[in-house]
Amino acid sequence: MGRPLQHPSILREAALARIEAAVAQAEAKTSCEFVVVLAPASARYEGRALRVGALAAVLTFVVIYWVLRLVYNTRPDALYLLTEAMAIGALVAWCCSRLAPLRRLITGALARSQGVTQAAGATFHEQKVAWTKEHNAALLFVSVLEGEARLLGDLHLQQKAGESTLNEIQAALNGASDGDGVALIEQALAKLGDLGAKQFPRAPQDVNELPDKPVIRLP
Repeated sequence: MGRPLQHPSILREAALARIEAAVAQAEAKTSCEFVVVLAPASARYEGRALRVGALAAVLTFVVIYWVLRLVYNTRPDALYLLTEAMAIGALVAWCCSRLAPLRRLITGALARSQGVTQAAGATFHEQKVAWTKEHNAALLFVSVLEGEARLLGDLHLQQKAGESTLNEIQAALNGASDGDGVALIEQALAKLGDLGAKQFPRAPQDVNELPDKPVIRLP
């Protein structure tokens, strides 16, 4: 089944519309700005896929060579065997780079988690989250392959709301083992809206400084 945040339906148009509405609803009661960025993956992990493919090619060559020599007592055509091994290695590498379960299998949990953290940090600057007038915006970054989220608040939001409070909202997203991933994001945004309303209530002159529509970020 996997984590709720790993479901690819999070990236579909219907989910994006729900998230956009949740952002607008959360921002309606606070001067805070909330940016949601969804990523199919935080990194390409192509290097690992290539290494697994190369290993598969070597193992294929060695196994078939010795099976033909020892079991069938024949001398294999080295060029034909090499071509066959390379084709199998290329197929394995392609599968490992395209199929989500295999991509997770060849990348350790720590590497995936670090990838999400690095991508979220870069996205915070790319989306100009720190450029709001009151410096009270927050980025909610969700990476589907890894099934993890990062919640990064700007300076004044962290100071008034407390970093521990933001970490609790992030932990609720990352700790969920079942349920609808989009609903979890909606719940996180609702909590952010309540938090923002308490610390930064909306004023009549407030304007929307950052877009409500979720952004799709490719690795």
